[in-house]
Amino acid sequence: IAAAIPGKKEYDTHKGIITTSFEGEPATIVWCYGHLLTLQDMDSYFGKKIKWNENLPFYPNPFKFQLKKDKGAKDQFNLIRTLINDNKIDEIICAGDADREGEVIVRLILHFGLKDRSKRITRLWLPDQTDKTIVTQLNQRKVDSEYNNLYNEGVARMYVDWLLGINLTRDVSSKANSLLNIGRVICPIVIEIYNRQVAIEHF
Repeated sequence: IAAAIPGKKEYDTHKGIITTSFEGEPATIVWCYGHLLTLQDMDSYFGKKIKWNENLPFYPNPFKFQLKKDKGAKDQFNLIRTLINDNKIDEIICAGDADREGEVIVRLILHFGLKDRSKRITRLWLPDQTDKTIVTQLNQRKVDSEYNNLYNEGVARMYVDWLLGINLTRDVSSKANSLLNIGRVICPIVIEIYNRQVAIEHF
């Protein structure tokens, strides 16, 4: 994004910030990597370690998020929070990946990090990363509320993943007395491996 914007740029590799100008105004570009915030694990809701076969099925109400237990993630979140709450920043342009996961990553940071909800928040939608697309989409950015359905869809998928993974993994592992991970992505992969093994054995 920085490379596509004409003009002078200053790179602060220590802080992970690029300073430039956009539409004649000073602009700061900063990034996050992956999910800085994740859903809390089941133990966190009870404030202690609980046995895997207890309190199942468990349905959080409401679901709670936490910063990843990683120093890099915490430092990056704090950096982004400082920038978005700076009084000199009057617009926040969200440039997460052009999909529901990218929408969720950015929205959660804003939800837990932004204090002033009156700031203008827009969405930079990049179906590709060419300079032409970046400049075009910067000039055609929309208010973030137009992507609310995408965000809601992404959050709903996170909740379903959590409910399926936590409840079934704990229940089945307890009965088998061995860790058996179950999840939305794991299940179809495992059945494909199994089917392939059966085909090999009966070749």
